Amino acid sequence: MELIATATRPESLASHHQRLGPLPVLAPDQLFAELDQSGLLGRGGAGFPVGRKWRSVAQRSSDGAVVLANGAEGEPLSHKDRMLMAGRPQLVIDGALLAARAVGADDIIIYVGIEHRAADAALRVALAERPGDIRSRVRIVQAPVGYVAGEESAAVHFVDTGDARPTTTPPRPFERGVRGRPTLVQNVESLALAALIARRGHAWYAGLGQGHARGLGLITVSGAVNHAAVQEIELGSSLAEVAATAGGLRGDVQAVLLGGYFGAWAGVDEQWRLPLEPHSMRARGVAFGCGVVHFLHPQTCGVEATARIMAYLASQSARQCGPCLFGLGAIAQATRRLAAKSPQADDLERLQRWSGQLAGRGACRHPDGAVGLLRSALAVFADDLAAHQRRRCVTIEPARVAVA
Repeated sequence: MELIATATRPESLASHHQRLGPLPVLAPDQLFAELDQSGLLGRGGAGFPVGRKWRSVAQRSSDGAVVLANGAEGEPLSHKDRMLMAGRPQLVIDGALLAARAVGADDIIIYVGIEHRAADAALRVALAERPGDIRSRVRIVQAPVGYVAGEESAAVHFVDTGDARPTTTPPRPFERGVRGRPTLVQNVESLALAALIARRGHAWYAGLGQGHARGLGLITVSGAVNHAAVQEIELGSSLAEVAATAGGLRGDVQAVLLGGYFGAWAGVDEQWRLPLEPHSMRARGVAFGCGVVHFLHPQTCGVEATARIMAYLASQSARQCGPCLFGLGAIAQATRRLAAKSPQADDLERLQRWSGQLAGRGACRHPDGAVGLLRSALAVFADDLAAHQRRRCVTIEPARVAVA
């Protein structure tokens, strides 16, 4: 396993170097080319090419940039980043150091969710093993609990002001971030993979993957499986393979949530043999996102599950604009009434209308992610939503999937 530690304790610096050797020194242009040719995409959810992002910061840096390693992981169904930081902290630090050298940064911030105690402790021990000149450049900042706290402008805003709310963009953090300096905000898994590519070359990473996909990654598998866990997969692995590694499905599962709360519901039978990798998933209307694969329990109503998610996302609003504060609040109320089988006469019709009106109108992308999930629910759970509008809850005949 490259990203998942098999030992119960965090990997020490000595073990890390024994396994991988020292971090090589590459000229920035050489490193950017390696990242570009590898095809590495960011793993925080947006899936932006890592090499292009680093180059954009370097072009604005003048040796005064900042690297912010984002391990906030506020997505409720994701556990990959905290496991990576807790098990392979030296690899995460390597990635941050590599990025700092490439973009001309003298300040490195590792932004760790305050609730991720094992990850925080492992990183502090790992930093203590590093030389003093490195320790003086790196600091750990605890991200507050909250879904939007890991959004890149919110992370920058918190570091500067202690307020983890997104800010209006442009400028983006790569243009003007921490203390007004160009800032590379990069998910910790992306940094760890960059450190592996720097050692082994782009051909190693591009040689992994199934079908047309390239690379490897971490996913969090949960819900109606026998062994919920973080898995390290070759990109392009199928949903069927992931379920088998998780010990198989528990019953006839009707739907799967892909990509987390900013992802999409999908039918299990439709996705069962299809690849898990960003490009093809985007083309078929779902998302790899932060690597969440959550199988809906057969006995769980999809309308009720969606209502819980919408209520949570509404509660996580930064309360900075009407679409987020009032729009998501209205959607949460309507889905809650539908789930309770006590809707107003036009609740379902209004949800369908709002799902097409809210995207792109918020001060940040929080409403966009929420209505994206809503649109998928309107499609996947259409029959059950219609029944709930009639104050009934029918059992959707689940797709019977061969798990052999």
